Amino acid sequence: MPKILLIDDDETVREVLSLALERVGHTVASACDGREGLRYLEQNTVDLVVTDIVMPETEGMELIQRVRSACPNLKIIVMSGGGRLRDTSYLQTATLLGADYALTKPFGGALLLAAVETVLAR
Repeated sequence: MPKILLIDDDETVREVLSLALERVGHTVASACDGREGLRYLEQNTVDLVVTDIVMPETEGMELIQRVRSACPNLKIIVMSGGGRLRDTSYLQTATLLGADYALTKPFGGALLLAAVETVLAR
């Protein structure tokens, strides 16, 4: 099964999404922000990155750009509730920067699994 790196500053979100992905057989590594995620990617190979956009340290937009530069074929799913402003235009910008799929928070496990399968099948 594919290995997925899940990046979100909310520990509960990381735990819930990791559990949903692991239940269907995916191997999941997690990071609490973009900086930690980039460090993980420097030392490990994954098939897919699922990342929040609004985070402390290295935000999702910078993460997407750096991942695209270093690993142009790595699949990326972004997720965001828009932060304090609840503005989902972050997701549109993320897809313009190279994200393969965008999810608006909150979303259910079934939608996440469908997005993962769609992106990995490409």
